[in-house]
Amino acid sequence: MSLQFRISILLIGIAFCFETQAAGSPGRSDFLSNLGQGISKKADERYQTRWTLSDWFETQRKTRLQDQWLAGNKKDDLYEFFVGGRTGSRTITTDTVESQIRPRATQALAGAYATLFGLEGASYDLTGPTPVENSFNGFGWDAFFAFRPLGDSLQNSNVTLLYGLSYRDEFGGEAVQAQLAKVRLTLYVTKAFGLEGSYQWNFKERTNQAADVEGGVVDASLFLDFSLLRLFGAWTRETRTRTVVATAVKTERIRESIDVGLKIFF
Repeated sequence: MSLQFRISILLIGIAFCFETQAAGSPGRSDFLSNLGQGISKKADERYQTRWTLSDWFETQRKTRLQDQWLAGNKKDDLYEFFVGGRTGSRTITTDTVESQIRPRATQALAGAYATLFGLEGASYDLTGPTPVENSFNGFGWDAFFAFRPLGDSLQNSNVTLLYGLSYRDEFGGEAVQAQLAKVRLTLYVTKAFGLEGSYQWNFKERTNQAADVEGGVVDASLFLDFSLLRLFGAWTRETRTRTVVATAVKTERIRESIDVGLKIFF
């Protein structure tokens, strides 16, 4: 019997022994099978979650398609309107002396916007507690042209710039028409609650009683929106300097109050 034949017989016998041992040890066979499946599963998971450059291009393509769909199907609100009002009692300080009279100021508000541009207006009425105290009474109006460079809606966070005219008849019949400039910031903290602040410059103008008046108004408010309805509370402080042209006598007046108000958007 040749050596090669003997080696072949030996190898066949070893293989038969291993096959018999494997058939008689199902637990070991299952272990090896599960181990292989676990390794294969992890490899598949890595494959599925692998980030590639082609994935990035596919994501960009889907994003562009979604943007095109939204652009073609959304309804733009080109026009916005609001009406409202506010009221509160004013404290009046003239040359550091505070008056004990608390006249009530009432304003009616309205506005209309087309995309970034709009018009806003307000009527103004200041009434003393009694008819005798007419030196504290007054009335007038404000009219603004508005531009909103940031923000797509009045009921969204935005920055609005305003310029216009005001008319006031007060001081017991002294009237003045002045130019105004205003900047306003509206910031939503949550979907329904927000803050609003503004500063208004009242440029120097001469009254019908030969006096120059100028000043500014600071306004800060908290508001809560219920769908198209807004409830707000506002602190306002108006400063005004009046200078008599003939005598150069200067008077400084501060009006301050906390108002409550309501706006309806549509």
